[in-house]
Amino acid sequence: MQIRASSLKGGRPSCPLNPNHPVHVHGYYERYANCDDGAREAIPRFLCVPCGHTISVLPDHILPYRAVGVPLVEQHFDALANPGQAPEPPATQKEKGCLKRAWTRFKQRVAPLSATLGQMIRPVKPTAAQLWKQLRRTSNLAVILLELAQPFNTSLLHDYRCLAPWSHSTG
Repeated sequence: MQIRASSLKGGRPSCPLNPNHPVHVHGYYERYANCDDGAREAIPRFLCVPCGHTISVLPDHILPYRAVGVPLVEQHFDALANPGQAPEPPATQKEKGCLKRAWTRFKQRVAPLSATLGQMIRPVKPTAAQLWKQLRRTSNLAVILLELAQPFNTSLLHDYRCLAPWSHSTG
């Protein structure tokens, strides 16, 4: 399971099945910090001993499974949703490719996200730009990711398995 760092209360996450279960530090894994070089960032992991599941804590400036940062994606999406009003962020060639793929994926997620968020989104069948503007009307991307993860168990660009809650039958 994966949670956002800003959702932590205290120094470690609690077990989603039983808050009384002991959760221990279980090391970390590394992932690319950005798409331009080989720099890696350590992602802390925790283990729920009785359940046997791990919980990864993703920093707020990182998108799940994407090697491009949250601030850059936010600026890029703002520019695409508001042509002529928001400037396109400076980006390297690799970052531009990552950003283009992220927007393409977001456009594919408009219908599922609209269905998930329901009446929280004003247009019935929004375009990607309209959906982005609705999401951004009160929040930045870091908060949007947190709000999609809890309580909707989804993310902006995909329904990742790591965001799905554990069931009682698995642990």
